[in-house]
Amino acid sequence: MSNDNNKKDLSRYKVFYIAMGVIFAIISARLIYLQVVMVDEYRDKANNNNYMNVSVPAARGDIIDADGNVFATSVQSYTLDFTETPESKANFYSTMKKVFEILEEKKIPMVDDFAIVINSEGKLEFNFQSTDEQSRRWLELRFKKDRGFDEIIARKEYGDDVKMSELDDEQNAKIEELLLQITAEEAFRQLEKDYGITQYYECTLEEERNLIIIKDNLKMSSYSGYDQITIANSLDQETAFVFQQLQASLPGISVDNKPMRYYPENDLGSAFLGYISAIDPWNEEVYEEQGYNVNTDEVGKTGIEAAFEADLKGTKGQQRIQVNKAGRRVAVLGEVEAYAGDTVKLNIDMDIQKVAEKALDDTLEQIRNQSGKKTENATRGAVVVMKTTGEVLALASRPGFDSNMFTVPGLLTPEISQEYFNPDLEKKGREYIESRGLANLEGILSRDELNSLSYEERVELVLNRMFPLDDRIEGNTTIREDFYDIFPKPFYNYATQSLVPPGSTFKPVTVLAGLEEGVITPYTTIYDNGHYNSRYPDYKGACWIYNKYRGSHGWINAAKALEVSCNYFMYDVADRLYAKTGGDINTLDFLAQYAWKLGLGVPRGSDIKPTTGIEITENFGQVYNYESSKDTLTNAYINQLVEFLEQGINSRDSRVHYKPFDIVKVPEFGSGKELEQKKLTNSKKKALVDALKEEIKRETKAEENEIIERFTGLIQEVIKSDKAIEAIGYTDDDIYYIALAMFHCVNDARTSINSAANAYDASIGQGMNYFTPLQVASYIATLVNGGNRYEVKLVDKVLDSETGEVIKDYTPQIISKAEFNQSNIDAVKAGMRDVTAGENGTTNGVFNGFPIPSGGKTGTSNVVDEKIQDAIGRNAAGLYVGFAPYDNPEIVVCSILFDSDGDRGTIARATFEEYFREAILEMNPGYKFMYDFHTTEETAENKTE
Repeated sequence: MSNDNNKKDLSRYKVFYIAMGVIFAIISARLIYLQVVMVDEYRDKANNNNYMNVSVPAARGDIIDADGNVFATSVQSYTLDFTETPESKANFYSTMKKVFEILEEKKIPMVDDFAIVINSEGKLEFNFQSTDEQSRRWLELRFKKDRGFDEIIARKEYGDDVKMSELDDEQNAKIEELLLQITAEEAFRQLEKDYGITQYYECTLEEERNLIIIKDNLKMSSYSGYDQITIANSLDQETAFVFQQLQASLPGISVDNKPMRYYPENDLGSAFLGYISAIDPWNEEVYEEQGYNVNTDEVGKTGIEAAFEADLKGTKGQQRIQVNKAGRRVAVLGEVEAYAGDTVKLNIDMDIQKVAEKALDDTLEQIRNQSGKKTENATRGAVVVMKTTGEVLALASRPGFDSNMFTVPGLLTPEISQEYFNPDLEKKGREYIESRGLANLEGILSRDELNSLSYEERVELVLNRMFPLDDRIEGNTTIREDFYDIFPKPFYNYATQSLVPPGSTFKPVTVLAGLEEGVITPYTTIYDNGHYNSRYPDYKGACWIYNKYRGSHGWINAAKALEVSCNYFMYDVADRLYAKTGGDINTLDFLAQYAWKLGLGVPRGSDIKPTTGIEITENFGQVYNYESSKDTLTNAYINQLVEFLEQGINSRDSRVHYKPFDIVKVPEFGSGKELEQKKLTNSKKKALVDALKEEIKRETKAEENEIIERFTGLIQEVIKSDKAIEAIGYTDDDIYYIALAMFHCVNDARTSINSAANAYDASIGQGMNYFTPLQVASYIATLVNGGNRYEVKLVDKVLDSETGEVIKDYTPQIISKAEFNQSNIDAVKAGMRDVTAGENGTTNGVFNGFPIPSGGKTGTSNVVDEKIQDAIGRNAAGLYVGFAPYDNPEIVVCSILFDSDGDRGTIARATFEEYFREAILEMNPGYKFMYDFHTTEETAENKTE
């Protein structure tokens, strides 16, 4: 028995040892396999877990003035970054609590472009950086879709199994409609839930928002494969050192050094510099294709920053780094160097720019402070200073803005952002109306309304007419428009975008046209009769001296007419031009032919582009001409007809009344049958309006019955297109009188289009003449240089940022060349010289004692209808154009002051002084400049020399 038992025990041991041997063999084989056979693969995996490639941002190129002074540059700034790893995620809240405490103590703001803000009343609201409602709506939809709110709505409306890609247009439209109904408070609380912020310790709303910002940035960055974000980008050295010392206890937190855009002169030159900001959602694909990181990169939005984005942006670098388990960089293993962007050298002279802006600010302030004048709204203006060969030396627009607001966190506060991008026009409008007593003035209100309505009703009516609700937004009851441009807009460039009548600054064109066409000579004299007795007895034109004093300028020639700015003389020149070929309609374009040569518009069908050539955004106005006037007056009379139809009257007989009729297209929002209905009605209204335009522009006049019959059929089509319109109950008489009102509109418009009175208005710079201050400056430069119209250029060259070598040259080229008789140019210049130096010159007081002979012209521009200026608290704009030196002009200046009583050349003199500084000091070392931004040492040196 015992032997058998021993054998059995021995067998068990053998099995055990064999099993152990097999196990150890397998383990050994596996170790050999892992450490020898698979060594390369697992080494790569290990490397990928500990190493990563990161992008190195490039410094943006400098923007400098003609002498190398810096307008915009990039400075190295300490940034506080957060990388999400398992460890940093686990310690997120405790880490952020400490981070917030340090940032608050050091008064360093976070990077914050989150669209939900806390307003001054402590409430949550949306704040999208857009100045137009269409873009703002788009941004709001994108914000909510990116955060999954559309999917939440889709599941609620169409079930949990819904697929977003399978929704039809009607369903998507409904989702967008519901998305726009989500309030900022609701969106914030949903994100609070999505990001798990409710798990955090008890904290303030501001702290909660900061946590959501970080979580939200991480989520948005993750779409592009990035797991690192910047919390703050303006750390000082001391704070950066504090965070570096605490890195071990703050998982995920790291300090880096990155270039940040900086504008040393703050708001100086903002009109042409523009600003940089985050990439707009609708442009993401475009920029992604160009290698941008749409979540972190910033691009030029306006001005030179936008126009020269490709030159300024630089080339990113790349680093291969080793990171630890907290996601913190521990070593740089390799690097591809980043290259700074190119340098953009401007034609701008910083000293002239400073003088132009200071003179503009001071002049506007003086105008606002005048007693007894209705100029308290004089907050806007512009100045253009340029060489006669096209180089822009200064360009200013007021109000301006500090471009640093978009790069330095904390400067663009929610309050400032709200004021700039989405002002509360309901509140501001009421305050404006009541503070100026506009509810007690006739103009916007009729006399009957003033007498029959209560004060509160009048305020409400004025508000709705000056700041109407935006009817482009379906169901809108809150968002208003600034119909009369009452409040200044910092991001609107008044120098390059504001289209205004040039007023009397246009009169040199009229005189030149008369001289060139031979209807007057420099010696021709015309007697100023005050009220102009034209071939149109109903024309109300008169000279300003007659309107103001019932006076006359007597017998005057061309030079004198320019010196005293005589309207009567200009009317007569226009009349002579009209009569030159027997009053043929084409002669209405005589003034336009010369204005076009000077850059005030371009002929239809011309190969010349409608632009001054400037690199930044501009509008380009058109001079009055017969063909363009057809469009302008057609639209004007149809707009007038809209008002008549709404009131149930016509332009000829106030006793005629009919049921109001609407021909304005309605916004095409909604879905299904409702949307189809709107589109049908709009198509019928369009057919009716198109017929009106066709009849107005028809060369041969149709019979009254024929026109009324045509309009009657189209009116009935509109009525039948919508049951709601049918329900109004239009009778045959109503329809006839509506058609009759349309017939009168056609006749009135045709009469106006073919009237020589248009040429009279154009001759004094009013009527249908609309140009930008930049265009006016360019026209004067072309006039005084003899007819060479140069491109207008802000930029001189693009330089290599390291070597300074010229990469691109932007010397202005000649756009067109006009052959004018030099004696006629001299005659016009003589009149403009007398404006500044003549006994009756409108600016002789300002230029008295100025050692450089110059020429100029003042002008008054009725930006809005003169009949309602007072009623809306606005005033005419004052313009001035000037050139110097008189004999051989080098530079020109154009200034415009909105809602003022005019600029009499003060700004021009100040800029002339700076441009001719050295020459003036040579003539008079003790000359007292209006503005002197130069150092005392420099001034003393100049005086010594």
